[in-house]
Amino acid sequence: MKLAEKIGGIFCRDKFEAGFKNALKRQHYFITSRDSDSVYEISNGTATFKIDVGEARSVYETTQSDEELDRLIRRLELDFVTKGRMISFTNGQEFLRLLIMRDKDVSELMISTDFVDGLKKVVAYTPDDEIVHYLDEATLKRWGVPREVVFSVADRNMCRILSRAEISEEELTGGIKALEIKSSAPAFASSFILCNDFRSVIYDKFGAKFLVVAPSRENLLVLQNITNDILEGLGTVILSEYRKAKNPLTTDVLLFTQNDIQIAGRFSIGHNENREE
Repeated sequence: MKLAEKIGGIFCRDKFEAGFKNALKRQHYFITSRDSDSVYEISNGTATFKIDVGEARSVYETTQSDEELDRLIRRLELDFVTKGRMISFTNGQEFLRLLIMRDKDVSELMISTDFVDGLKKVVAYTPDDEIVHYLDEATLKRWGVPREVVFSVADRNMCRILSRAEISEEELTGGIKALEIKSSAPAFASSFILCNDFRSVIYDKFGAKFLVVAPSRENLLVLQNITNDILEGLGTVILSEYRKAKNPLTTDVLLFTQNDIQIAGRFSIGHNENREE
């Protein structure tokens, strides 16, 4: 950061915004609109998209480090490159992913389909498997590609990431066996349950019948089929994780069988109580 910019920032009430605007200016980016203290619409003159800088602002206000602004700008650069590639299906298809979301969080503009009760399968794209953007109907129309094709390509990409994931088995209290999946796509952790290879990957470890707990989009735990008493005990942990999640998903416990997905347990978020289905 230039000395003049640093001195100017001293007299600015919002040092983060001053630093952010200066960093954008150096890259010839500019703010086209602002929805709130943390959501900006940024343009490079060709592509435009919104970015939530809330987390970066919080880190910057704590550390006063320019490294956080540099990280934010690198993220924007990556996003702009991806946006440029998304002009055509041929160039953009490698960025497609499947994302699991709650029904109430899905808009009509998104490319989505039903998954299980209360959850949908959504087509998204990402430059780095951390930043998530939703594919919209306007892009699909511009590409001239059927919906089933983008779902198929997104599934293929998810299966490829899952095949490279580290799957570790551990024994929890009470002798419960659990699987944890660590991959290069943390923002899509729970979304692996959407892809076609998920059952076969877990089958090799736990057989054809197993349970899935996914209180948020970033947290997934696979459990061996367990007793009703143990199932009831999961409620407290599931509700706690759901309440504090940045992207809450479900308080249900999903039972995967060879050809079906059922609700094995449902825990009520509204009344701080649980009940078995």
